[in-house]
Amino acid sequence: MTESYELPVLFTDDECKAYAAWGMKKEKVLMPFALITILIYMVATVLVVMKVWGVRESDHLLFQMLLWGDWIPELTGALAFFMTILLLGPLNFILDKLWKKPAEPMWLCVVPEGGTVKVTAVRGLEGNPRTPAEIYLLTELETFLNPADNTICYQKKWYRIGENTIENIYPPEKQHPWMDHPENKASGIIDVQRLMEILKGYEASLKAARKECEWMEKHGG
Repeated sequence: MTESYELPVLFTDDECKAYAAWGMKKEKVLMPFALITILIYMVATVLVVMKVWGVRESDHLLFQMLLWGDWIPELTGALAFFMTILLLGPLNFILDKLWKKPAEPMWLCVVPEGGTVKVTAVRGLEGNPRTPAEIYLLTELETFLNPADNTICYQKKWYRIGENTIENIYPPEKQHPWMDHPENKASGIIDVQRLMEILKGYEASLKAARKECEWMEKHGG
């Protein structure tokens, strides 16, 4: 099975500014609706608690049974979740289309094959076509990998590798956990030095396999 390593490319300064402007514009519209969702959650919680407490006078045994478990917070939490989907989901989708969501970050895909390494690029994580591959020799990793700057060369341009997070997109006063940001893969490599070590290990395993084959041929194995 061929290994494939996908590395996220950091936004440029202009891309960060464009994404931040779009995200802050959306926040102004979505925030009032988010507050409405929170209010609905609070009201639902109060109503459920009042209803359960009302059972206390009419049926003490049922009241005790209702208090068992965590069904009250689970019920109100589920209500808030569905309200978020029904209220914020469609609005979020409409705003993405209306205000044209900025392009997703570029990902560089590095695939070792035999004694070579293929490098392609793709926008976003899924569904988009990859660009034509550039091929490098495993013995010349330094020609396209630069661990010192954490950059990778593709189509004669060096790209800095790293995750595009809320912290490096938005200004400090807007770095809230609910702000829009590109999806990042939990398993994605963001360290070019680590990638170079993996590829060198791959090269070493190929050399060992070749030596083993040569030995087997020499000794009639």
